[in-house]
Formats: sequence, C-alpha cells, structure tokens
Amino acid sequence: METTIDVKVTQRGVLIPRRMVTAWGDVKEVEIEQRADVIIIKPKYAAAPQRERIVQELRVAGLVEEMPWADLAPPPPETRAYLIGRLSQGGALSQHILADRDENA
Repeated sequence: METTIDVKVTQRGVLIPRRMVTAWGDVKEVEIEQRADVIIIKPKYAAAPQRERIVQELRVAGLVEEMPWADLAPPPPETRAYLIGRLSQGGALSQHILADRDENA
C-alpha cells in the first residue's frame, strides 16, 4: 500500500499526520530508509515479532517447512546403565564419544 501525503517540514524535522500510521497498529517507533528517489517510513518491530514475520514470509515463499518431531522412546535399561556409568566418570562428553567410537571400531 503506497500513500502520498502532505507533510510539513519544520526545524524539528518532517511532520506527518499521526492518522497516516494508525493502520500499523500500536507502533512506538518507526524506521526511516533513504533511497535515491524516496524516503521510506516503516514501523520498527521488536526483535521477536520481526523474527516471526520473517519466518512467516519464508514459509509463505516455500523456503521453510515445519517438520514434526517424532517422540523418542526412552533408551532400554541396559543402555541407560551404560551411559550413566560412562558419563559419571567425568570429563568432556566429546572425549567419551571418541573413546566409545574407538572401542566399537
């Protein structure tokens, strides 16, 4: 939606009627983008709503798809006991993974 409005230029800046931005809802701040032929004034959104808006736009464009996560079954008691014993020895998890790979190679 493009709207041309009459503005008032003062020493304080460019004044535009508040009613022109009411369609944006409860916007506390605006962003101003200067281009070669126009100046664009647009609502400034908080980080979370902006992220959600971007994800939604990507979803509409077919670039993001929601994938359902399968519920994982708990490990069998033998595996659980092995992991508890292995991880209770301390050290970095990566060291345990590498040692486990060496044992199973």
